Amino acid sequence: MKLVIIDYGSGNLRSVENAFKKSISDNNLKFSIEVTKNLKLLMESDFIVLPGVGSFPDCKEGLKKIKGLIEVLNDKVINRGCPFLGICVGMQLLVDYSYEKGKTSGLSWLEGSIEKINNIGLDYLGRKFKIPHMGWNNLQIIKKTHPIFKNIIENEHFYFVHSYYLNTLQIDQIMAETFYGHKIPAIIAKDNYVGVQFHPEKSGLVGQKFITNWLKWKP
Repeated sequence: MKLVIIDYGSGNLRSVENAFKKSISDNNLKFSIEVTKNLKLLMESDFIVLPGVGSFPDCKEGLKKIKGLIEVLNDKVINRGCPFLGICVGMQLLVDYSYEKGKTSGLSWLEGSIEKINNIGLDYLGRKFKIPHMGWNNLQIIKKTHPIFKNIIENEHFYFVHSYYLNTLQIDQIMAETFYGHKIPAIIAKDNYVGVQFHPEKSGLVGQKFITNWLKWKP
């Protein structure tokens, strides 16, 4: 099986690559990994990962700069059903629009918009929620039967770094959420694609469990 991690000038690629290599090695999975922007390799892939660090507009511009990349992604994931994982801004890019630094269109694979976190209220120590949301936070699992949650229990902690979140009325696409001043979708999924707001590659053992579950997933 061929796994492609897309290199489009955004994302902590080596850390993502190393986390996937560890899951593959620890579980004796039969995968090769390519970190690339080569469209031919992307077309030949069996699994696709889109990382993302920075702002939504910059990441979208990075995709657009690689001629044909968005078209190949749409064909592979939407038309051909290739399993796909978007991480952090890579997840945010799946929706209709972002309102970070103005209005920027996304890939429109999922309904919703990316908006600034409302740091309303106080945390359990009486402190105002700081932006960005940075650090460990627990998950409330909504769709417990989804294969990506195998061996992951309620309230496990994952590592987040973000100032914007997915606002959507399509609650059926929310697999898990976290709380930071208000509810924030942490995992979204539809058909053969999954997006996570947290960083599984920075989330220790539970992050490795998640990566392994995704690699074993057969949508």
